[in-house]
Amino acid sequence: MNTKAATSKTNEKPVLIISGIFLLASMVCLIINYSVNQSISWSLYPIGALVMLWAMIVPMLLMHSHRSLGFFIGLATTLIPFLFLIQSQTKAKGWVIQLALPIAVLSLVALGVSLLCFSYMKTNKFYPVALTIFLFGVVVNYGIEIFLSRFLNGSDNSNIDDISRVSTMSVSAVLTVIFIIAGYTKGKQKPKS
Repeated sequence: MNTKAATSKTNEKPVLIISGIFLLASMVCLIINYSVNQSISWSLYPIGALVMLWAMIVPMLLMHSHRSLGFFIGLATTLIPFLFLIQSQTKAKGWVIQLALPIAVLSLVALGVSLLCFSYMKTNKFYPVALTIFLFGVVVNYGIEIFLSRFLNGSDNSNIDDISRVSTMSVSAVLTVIFIIAGYTKGKQKPKS
């Protein structure tokens, strides 16, 4: 118990320092923005980004275990409001719900699954690496293309001729297979006594 209390005490100091730095940077942005424009406009971008960073970093510092879960929760709870903040400051409207939200949710699901695999598959890291490459290189990549096509063209038909997307997905699929084979080979090897 004393170890946890000591760790908590040592983690409080960096949290206070980071919070102070982020608060100071936010205040500087607000002051400059208001003194130049007599309104608060562009300063909301860096302030929103600082809030996101703070929400991801602080749980990692405070949590004794499952730090990746704290990072993920901080990111997941602040990403979508940050996207709406960006939309509120731009002239283009309606893109968050139609475009950014599906891509953000798909990416967050892929990240969550990857973090879970890395957390619970501790003996053989090849399988989580393979899954992460597949999720982001193939699934998220293809999903982004579908959402972009739907947003820009009004249809679900993706651009099959997009060489960069197809090559990224192909290389990701090949890397996935290579890491699965490496994980299988490592699992088959008997530890030497």
